[in-house]
Amino acid sequence: MAYASLVSLQQTTNLILDHLHKYSISVDEREKIKAIREHVNFLIPFLENFPEKAHRLEEKIRDLANEAEDVIELFMWNQFHRDWSVGLSRGKFESQLKRVREKIGSITGDLIDDRLCNLPAAISSSGVAASGKNDVVIGLDEDLLAMKDRLCGSSKLEVIPIIGMGGIGKTTLARYAYNDSLIREYFHIRAFVQVSQDFSAEEFLQKLLASIKLSEEKMLGEKKESGIAENVCNESVIAEKVYKRLKGRKYLIVVDDIWSTKAWDDVRNIFPDDKNGSRIMLTTRLSDVATYASSGSPLHGMKFKDENQSWYLLKQTMITYGEDCPPELEDIAKDIARTCRGLPLAVVLVAGILSTAVKTQASWEKIAKNVNSVVDGQVDKILSLSYRLLPHHLRSCFLFMAGYPEDHKIKVSRLIKLWVAEGFLKRQRGHKSLEEEAEEYLEDLVKRSLVLITSRKSNGKIKRCSLHDLVRDMCIRKAQEEKFLVTDKYVLPNGRKDERRISIGHSSLNEIRSPTIHTILCFAYFLDCSSIVNFRLLRVLEVMHYSDCLPPQVFELFHLRYLALPFVHKIPAAISNLENLQTLIICSGKPHLPLEIWRLRHLRHLIFASTYALPIPAECRIWPTLPLENLHTLTGISDFVYTKRILKLMPNLKKLGFSTTRVQSLHNLANLHQLEKLKITVSRSFSWQGPHLAFPTTLKKLTLFRGRLPWKDMSIVGSLPNLQVLKLKDNACDGDTWETSYGEFPQLKFLLIEGSNLEHWVTEKDHFPRLERLVLHICWSLREIPDSIGEISTLELIKVGSVRSSLMESVRKIQEDQQSYGNDALHVVAFKQIRHFGYAS
Repeated sequence: MAYASLVSLQQTTNLILDHLHKYSISVDEREKIKAIREHVNFLIPFLENFPEKAHRLEEKIRDLANEAEDVIELFMWNQFHRDWSVGLSRGKFESQLKRVREKIGSITGDLIDDRLCNLPAAISSSGVAASGKNDVVIGLDEDLLAMKDRLCGSSKLEVIPIIGMGGIGKTTLARYAYNDSLIREYFHIRAFVQVSQDFSAEEFLQKLLASIKLSEEKMLGEKKESGIAENVCNESVIAEKVYKRLKGRKYLIVVDDIWSTKAWDDVRNIFPDDKNGSRIMLTTRLSDVATYASSGSPLHGMKFKDENQSWYLLKQTMITYGEDCPPELEDIAKDIARTCRGLPLAVVLVAGILSTAVKTQASWEKIAKNVNSVVDGQVDKILSLSYRLLPHHLRSCFLFMAGYPEDHKIKVSRLIKLWVAEGFLKRQRGHKSLEEEAEEYLEDLVKRSLVLITSRKSNGKIKRCSLHDLVRDMCIRKAQEEKFLVTDKYVLPNGRKDERRISIGHSSLNEIRSPTIHTILCFAYFLDCSSIVNFRLLRVLEVMHYSDCLPPQVFELFHLRYLALPFVHKIPAAISNLENLQTLIICSGKPHLPLEIWRLRHLRHLIFASTYALPIPAECRIWPTLPLENLHTLTGISDFVYTKRILKLMPNLKKLGFSTTRVQSLHNLANLHQLEKLKITVSRSFSWQGPHLAFPTTLKKLTLFRGRLPWKDMSIVGSLPNLQVLKLKDNACDGDTWETSYGEFPQLKFLLIEGSNLEHWVTEKDHFPRLERLVLHICWSLREIPDSIGEISTLELIKVGSVRSSLMESVRKIQEDQQSYGNDALHVVAFKQIRHFGYAS
């Protein structure tokens, strides 16, 4: 992984050379570091433009770049702590710096002398990120019909196994059936649980219970307040809870990717048989597991595609990526589809490769030749081909995902921040932030069918993603081969001394001895951090579950850029030592934040799940508070005073979320001229007042939670020229009538009203000219949706949950009218909503 190592080294050399006043460094040392940076500045574009020619030296370049960075970072650590007794001496630093400079210079000279810079690359590495809509299911219509017949058949409880090899489409079919509108209406409750090879009955039951609760919330249209999840530790207690939730109800449970008969035995008794048509779908690669669980029920075997079906799947998948197969290349494309041997995963992956390749015969023939040579019964080699054809800047981002557990739904907002902290992204010219660049990287990986979209946000961006199990296996293997990342499941902690990233699921930090560790991803349910000080080069510490009390040594980790913890009692003033910190995430607890938080010049994201009190820096001429110019995200803050002076300390804030009981100073939010996302939560006794309400014109997403803003004052929100997403929750607005005007909401695409006493909505289609999705929940008094809403040409979805028959009838009428006009694109979801009397009215 030479490219990632070079980009990281480039950033490290920039960091020290741009802040020479912080370090005691000689002229000779400075010149050596400058020379290293110049060599790196040559090698990065060389790898980008001539990856095949630099391949023979890639491992050597990677190791040298890592060594150079370690030497420089240890020097910076020693300088910061004024301690040359740990790590390397001053003399050793000088000699090592000279040696790595000479070696990197030698490689640069070899590449120039070889004159390898005149051969074009056959595969384009600049594929533009597509919309990522690779979730279109193609070629499963017959399987779906057969599955629906069985799901809606006899009254007895039936287990329906779907069997086939990895990548043949078992999970895709199960999800397709599970999300079918008829199936959603037919079953009272549904749950989808993925099982891993390391089966744990307790973990399975916890996932199942969570999925059942989510299904109930969707059916009832309820939204529970966020908070700490229910902590149920006793397996029998969880099993009883699951059984009671399912008892007497017609349920559909999907158990995805089950690997043993013992796993089925461990959970089979929690599913009650009330002779009401309940169903359990299993997906498995193992026929004995399927036969054992089915108890005589026929297995649904997934079949390979024939040549015509493979060609059709390839062609249609390319279309979903926004690419057509040129007529003159159809014969080559058919040959490529044929070599995939009917395996849907292979076809989809090859379609991802073709969609980003140069559309020339020579380029596609080269791909066809590679596919022919590697497909031959080994799907893993197809996956390796997808990886090998990745441009260098995407490889490190992809391999980083090997650190996540099997079936883990990766939170994209965190993943992007981790990529930035790792140094995987180069600063681009123009107005894009590093995070925006990272989003495009992810969309590109989705387009290449290496990453799956699990869910999307209201603005259409990816919310969560995951890896197919076969892709993940390949990803883990490549990450280990390239000394990029290891997991403690596959490599003994003491096995190698030069690891840079480790994912922990079972081990203790005390068992890990590698001094070069830069990244620790911890998914263990308990982590002892007492030995954290041993990792002086640590950049990333991500702890997903409960950990012991945070040791003070964490705040000696000078190079730390990303710190995410599940719970913290206290954040000390020593946090100011983490002067390279970019992201701080704390998921629960309410510690006092020290005033020193304002000294973190590189801080980009300050995120709290609970509400924290952010200290207000006093005005001081002798020791003035400098602005946090890099701060982009600030969420989970309570009762902060937004004066003009304070807002000037956060001039580039893009996302802000806070709770407040104060009206004063909120109008100053209009001075945040870079703000794009804003969420305001107020107490039930709080009432908005028009003069105190003002927003920046840059705002793209606004969420108001409570406040009883009069509907007539919504014109303030409607005048925002860039607003795309608007969420009004729990009586955010007040009054019985909302009358909109022409010229308002010019860019609004998503509108949610959840919990409102609104009765009459008066509007026209040109008042929401770009609306795509309308969602109404818990609007008990609303009598109807205006007919003109259905006439909005961009509208794709209306989703309504209500007890009022007139509202439901108006929704059905809009759908019928639009269908009569030939508009089949409008999707309408209307469901009876049980009245929740605990909701404010």
